Amino acid sequence: MKFSPIILVIGLFLFSCSGNQEKKTQDDVIIAKVGDKVITAKDFKASFEFSFAPFRQGPNPRKTYLNYLIKELLIANEGYAQGFNNSRYVKTRVANRLNNNLLQAFYTKYVHGKVNIPDKEIEEATKKATIKFRMMIWELPTLYEANKAYSEAKKSNLVDYVQQQISKLEIKNVRKEYFETDWLDYLDLRPELLAEIQNLEIGKTSKPIPFGDGYALFQVLGINREPIKSDELKYGARRKRIEARLFNIQSDSIVHKLMDSLLTPLDVRAKGRVIEEMVQPLFQWIATGLPEYGSLVKNINAATDTSQFYLRELKRLLPKTLVKYSKGTITVEDYFNYMNYHRRIIDESRTPEELKNNLIMEIGNMIKNGEFIEIAEEEGFQDSANIVHDIQLWETKWTYDAYRSHLVDTITVTKEEMKSYFKNRWKELPIANVDTTRFYKYENDVYNAILYEKQMKYLNKELAELKKKYPVWINEEALNKLELNDGPKSSEISLFVTKNFSGEKVVPDADLKWIHF
Repeated sequence: MKFSPIILVIGLFLFSCSGNQEKKTQDDVIIAKVGDKVITAKDFKASFEFSFAPFRQGPNPRKTYLNYLIKELLIANEGYAQGFNNSRYVKTRVANRLNNNLLQAFYTKYVHGKVNIPDKEIEEATKKATIKFRMMIWELPTLYEANKAYSEAKKSNLVDYVQQQISKLEIKNVRKEYFETDWLDYLDLRPELLAEIQNLEIGKTSKPIPFGDGYALFQVLGINREPIKSDELKYGARRKRIEARLFNIQSDSIVHKLMDSLLTPLDVRAKGRVIEEMVQPLFQWIATGLPEYGSLVKNINAATDTSQFYLRELKRLLPKTLVKYSKGTITVEDYFNYMNYHRRIIDESRTPEELKNNLIMEIGNMIKNGEFIEIAEEEGFQDSANIVHDIQLWETKWTYDAYRSHLVDTITVTKEEMKSYFKNRWKELPIANVDTTRFYKYENDVYNAILYEKQMKYLNKELAELKKKYPVWINEEALNKLELNDGPKSSEISLFVTKNFSGEKVVPDADLKWIHF
């Protein structure tokens, strides 16, 4: 592709104010109909402006982009007719999207809606946050070991003690900087921890303080006081950042109280032995790389006697009970089905011990989220107009995905076709003349080019037939009058808009496979 688009990532909440009635009416204007599916002005605008820049090339970008959406609706219509909306692919994604929407709706009402931060508190926090400090933290598993380390460290300081401990290691792969923090302010620390160290002199070692699953020694390495103008306490970027952090802190406090009130009566009991048995094989799987396609359970169940040991071990564990509580049990398989859509924290675990802690936390989140979603369902949040419309949009998109994949599933590329393409059409690839003998180097590029070409030829033929079955109507006047950011610069900028709450895309946009494979 001969362009260098600017890519911006924006986080948004799904639910927002609907605006006045006039604006709502404008949003509901139909831009196009494809069979019984419609594209409204609001949906087209969001999909267009939040799409990948290459879709908006040419003299009439809005018409070009609309044609991509029409192609997808033609395929989606037939996908519905063939029952692909009931496929596992679509059903599981719809269920996950709905759960995330319900969870967000619950938080909006019972958490975010309860947050109240007075202006005076924000101003005080903004002032206090101008004092930043750096620390060294030395963690130890038991109080006995922490007291022993403190006795040694206070003879000089914690920095010297840590350096001495590092020097005793046989493999010199650790530096003292690993135990130093960045610049922190008071909001970066739990209140009980801040109370323990706020009066600690620079260069002095603290007594053992409860920290994580054990204890830690602290030493303040430096203090920095930033100036602040009086106006910045009232408005400005710094105040907004502090207000957002206070909002998150208060939200977390509300969530913890809700968890205590909901989970305590459930009498949740995790099976520690099963968690221990999961850690090593799961860590090996993470190190190898979790699969991008197919569910985690499906990949585990596909393990055979010749598969990697960690897959065979996880397969053995699937039916094991992971958690027992008053409502029943949760198996390892249940957790992996949940993890399929909530894997980021687990995937980022750097050590088996960190994985174990993350696993326990995520199992707790699974139960907590399940309870919150159940409350949202009982209150009928799933029937709200925003959620219903969002699910309809995404179900259509995923039905298109499933049926399109089915249509091109049997298309193949042979070695002979690849060699012929490279010999006769190499100029269509972004390579220099000197590379024309290096087929091995560009084999994947050739394969993708031929596959894309074959798929487009087949799909265009299918689309011609589908247009006869599902009539297409375009409201040219409404399309041309629609207020859009479609100037020359828009074709250089891609806005990937995600929900703050879950990291999911806010709206579906055109499939990248229309322009390349």
